[in-house]
Amino acid sequence: MAHSFTQEYFQIPVVTRAYTTACVLTTAAVQFEVITPFQLYFNPDLIIRRYQIWRLITSFLFFGSLGFSFVFNIIFLYLLSQNEYLKV
Repeated sequence: MAHSFTQEYFQIPVVTRAYTTACVLTTAAVQFEVITPFQLYFNPDLIIRRYQIWRLITSFLFFGSLGFSFVFNIIFLYLLSQNEYLKV
């Protein structure tokens, strides 16, 4: 019997699922112009002087524009976090 997308999604370990979901949502938010990439990038001056702590995390969540390379980045992220490349 074929599994649905939601069943497959919830079989992913919690940390991998949370990180992958955060990456997709952040990249989609930039693509749909809800936020700009300038609000996400790592800037030590803004972190220290303006207390923009989110920049410590969001710089790891944005993968550029949605497209073919983004899909491959998410697939590789998933596979490497699952150690799928080690399975024979």
